[in-house]
Amino acid sequence: MELLTQIADFAREHAAEWAWRLVAALATVVGAWLLVRLARSGVRSVMSRDSARARTLQPLVLALTSTIGLGTGVVLALEQLGFDLTAVIAGAGVVGLAIGFGAQELVKDVIAGFFLIFDEVLEAGDWVDVDKVSGQVEEVGLRVTKVRGFDGKLWYVPNGQIQVVGNTNRGWMRAVVLVSLAYEQDVARGLAALAEVGREWAEQNPETVLEPPEVHGLLGLDDSSVGARLVVKVRPGTHWSAERELRQRVKAAFEREGIEIPFGRQVVYLRRDGDAAAS
Repeated sequence: MELLTQIADFAREHAAEWAWRLVAALATVVGAWLLVRLARSGVRSVMSRDSARARTLQPLVLALTSTIGLGTGVVLALEQLGFDLTAVIAGAGVVGLAIGFGAQELVKDVIAGFFLIFDEVLEAGDWVDVDKVSGQVEEVGLRVTKVRGFDGKLWYVPNGQIQVVGNTNRGWMRAVVLVSLAYEQDVARGLAALAEVGREWAEQNPETVLEPPEVHGLLGLDDSSVGARLVVKVRPGTHWSAERELRQRVKAAFEREGIEIPFGRQVVYLRRDGDAAAS
């Protein structure tokens, strides 16, 4: 009975102190949450510019802001409740080390994602080839990169598995139009028609063209055709539309000039048994 009495007396003496500590801890957490909300709103307003770099970095900055702000609030709240801050930080370090050993793939993805963003390998809005996935980057996170395929399928690619990236939004691209000419045609005449098509298109699209078009002839001697190629150096992201329009103009020019585009042919020999015996 005496022990219970002592415990009750201790609780009454320290009830006000513990109540004050609890209120202070709750106020600290709420204050941290409000500051995080304010900081996230500021980040969104500052990084709301219509640029690929801003769209790429915004999710990362928002995640870091929430993690640092709420983590600091929780640590300060524990200090208000009487926990040793040094012990809390040391314990958090040990727990983090244990999680790192248990989730090495996750750590690998996070580190790879950081360098993908830091080296500007990928940005939101880029058209890329990543491993076996081809499409437009929607988001580059610390763990996964989201790529929207042309058919609308959304691919989630772990950053640690990204080894090779082909990016069509860096610097410049080439619009490449491959053409086959029949052996019966005058090759020089076909190449001249290609050059004229490229020249006219470049004059009508100066905002897209970076260098004058080039015509490469005799790329190959196939079974029924001679290979030729029209190339134009253009701004990134415009090569698909340039290729479509150039193909249409090449077809129209060949039809107008009477230049034949070859088609597959087969030669069939007929032999009668009587003829074979006579021979």
